[in-house]
This record gives sequence, C-alpha cells and structure tokens, in this order.
Amino acid sequence: MGFQFSEDIWERISLLMSVGKEETEKLDYSDEQVRHLLKVWFLTRRATKNGDRREFQVRRAWEKVDARTRHRSIRRFAPWFKYAAVLVALVGFSILWLNRADRKIDSPKTARVDFIPSGVRKAELILSNGEKIVLDTNVCREEITVAGMDFLNDDRKGKLCYRGVAQEQDTCPVAFHTLYVPKGGEYSLQLPDGSQVWLNSETTLRFPVRFADNRREIFLCGEAYFKIAKNDSLPFRVNVSEGSITVLGTSFNVSAYEEDGIWQTTLVEGKVSLEDGERQILLEPDGQYSLDRNTGKRTLCQVDTEWYTSWRNGKFYFSAYAFEEIVKKLERWYDFTMTYEDEEIKGMHFSGTIDKHRPLNDVLSFLEKTADIHFEICDRHIIARKIRKE
Repeated sequence: MGFQFSEDIWERISLLMSVGKEETEKLDYSDEQVRHLLKVWFLTRRATKNGDRREFQVRRAWEKVDARTRHRSIRRFAPWFKYAAVLVALVGFSILWLNRADRKIDSPKTARVDFIPSGVRKAELILSNGEKIVLDTNVCREEITVAGMDFLNDDRKGKLCYRGVAQEQDTCPVAFHTLYVPKGGEYSLQLPDGSQVWLNSETTLRFPVRFADNRREIFLCGEAYFKIAKNDSLPFRVNVSEGSITVLGTSFNVSAYEEDGIWQTTLVEGKVSLEDGERQILLEPDGQYSLDRNTGKRTLCQVDTEWYTSWRNGKFYFSAYAFEEIVKKLERWYDFTMTYEDEEIKGMHFSGTIDKHRPLNDVLSFLEKTADIHFEICDRHIIARKIRKE
C-alpha cells in the first residue's frame, strides 16, 4: 500500500519543520503522531552524522530539533503529521542506507583469497577429420557417427564409448581419433573391444577408428589406467615416447608425461611385457618399472599399487614425496601454477592422503598446519614462502 501526497504537501511539510521555538511548548506531546515524528526526525539527523559524532545525549538532540522550529504554529498543520512522518521516515532510512554504503567503501579492504575448486569431468574429442567436440557436463548425452563409428558421450559419468567397427579395406590407412583431457579434468574411454581407459589430467590418447587385424594399438602421452579385455590372438599395445607396453588382458597404470623426469608402468593384475629400446621386461602383479629420463637409470621393483592408481578413485597418496613432485600432480588436477620464494620448499618431503574432490584451499590449509609454509593465492597463481621463526 502506498501514500498519495497532494501537490502542496511539500510546502506544508516545509512549514511544519519551521515552527518557532516558542510554539513547541504548545505541542501536544501526548499525541502519538507528534512523538513519532520527532523520534524519526531525531534518528534521521543522527544518521547523517559520522559514526564518531553520533554519541550525544537525547536532551541535546531534542534541543536541536527545537532550534529548527522558530516561526510558525504546528497546530494548523496537525492533520498532515502522518504524511510528514512517513516522508521523514523514508528519507531517514535512505540516508542511513547511504551512510552504511559509504562506510563499507571507506572501510579497510581485507586481503582477497581466491577459491580454487577441484577438477571436473571434461575432455575434447578430435575426430580423424579434424572436427573437435567438447565433452563435459554442459553437453547432454550425445551420439556421434563418423567414419562408420558410433560414439556415445555420457557426460554424467564422464565416459566416452564407441562401438561397431568401420568396414574399411586393409589397403586403406587406419585413421586415428584423439581424446585430450586438459588441466583440471579427467575422462574415460571404452574402446570397441570392451577395453576401458581412464585418463588423468593433461593427457592425450590417440586411438584408431578400427583396430588392425593382428593387433590393438594406441598412443599415450600423460597418465592413464587401463583395463584391457582379454584376447589371446590380438595383443594390446600402448605406445609411449620411450617404448611400449604389450598385454593380452590385464589392469595397469602408465605415467608418461613428457615434462616429468620419470615415466613408469605399474601392474595391478595380469602380465605385461615392456619394450624399452632393445630391452624387454616382464612385469608380474604389484611390479613397477621406472625409467629416469635424466640419468637413464632403470628400476624394477615391487610396490603397493594403490599409491600409483588412487587418482582414479578420487585420492592422491603420497609417501615421502618431495613437495615439488606433489605440486606437479596438484597443478594438473586443480589447474594452477606455483612459484617459490624459497627454493628449499621444493625439497621438503610429505606423506599423506589428499581427497582430490576437495577444493585446493583445503589442501593448502592442511599443508600450512603441518609445515612452516605459507601460501598466497591470487587467481590461479600461488606463491609458496617459508615462515621464518624468530
């Protein structure tokens, strides 16, 4: 419900506020409208003052109100009190709101702490004809047909399937599709033979439109977990820049980022054969083969495979890892960059478990509590500095 003011209301209110001091003695203070108007007027006056000037006595406030009323009688305008009270209240609250806004502007600004969420299911499918298709939660279930292959993208599970083999002659070169998972993403792929591949962040997988008659072959750059459908007559080969892994039916993890100093294969179950140059290595379950690109050192050992495959199940496990190595994994998943004010931070070692679906801020907060490190976040860049104890 609103109030309608006549055309001369502004003049009447002006006269109302110019009542002479001697006339105020004639005011009927038992009148509720009179007392309400003066109270609102008092609050309005106080709202226009700075915070440190607002503490004054009520009596002085009333005297100031009286000092503003010097010329005319209030009685002839008594009927207009209810309108004046409403108007003054509206003006008063408006001024009060503006003053609060000013105080927010003038108040000291606190340091901005940016929020960095965890990664999500997203990828980009680059078809053999060069067409690019974005796969993420913003895309509905979509079926794509190209070169005789039917692709089905399930964005809810972050999974891409393709089924049916293209009918091509053996003389025709086999075309390859590429599935690329950027920083801050993960995705999975089901190949037409039923084999499944889980791709970690910043990973590229090239796979054929159809498998050759004598082998199943794909190319990997990055990290992926494989669960290969068994086929004794059709070996499955994963090619990386330094060699290849050949399997018949098994589950294993391959980490082969080009920028990392080490690439490694970790076998969960089954058997795999690795070709590293002229070397051929046979891995048993829980076995791991590693190659240090910088020194050329090769290592074959038994490990707890959970430490190397936990990323697929939403965890990062670290056992005496150098902080710099931990950050490499976190940078890929959370899509950020880190610089160090103190180089010694890189060599600090940590052990523990990180829930990869929690925001990065929680992870950094935990690290700050376990070591003398402070992290400063600005957008997606983080500065790490050592806390010096006096």
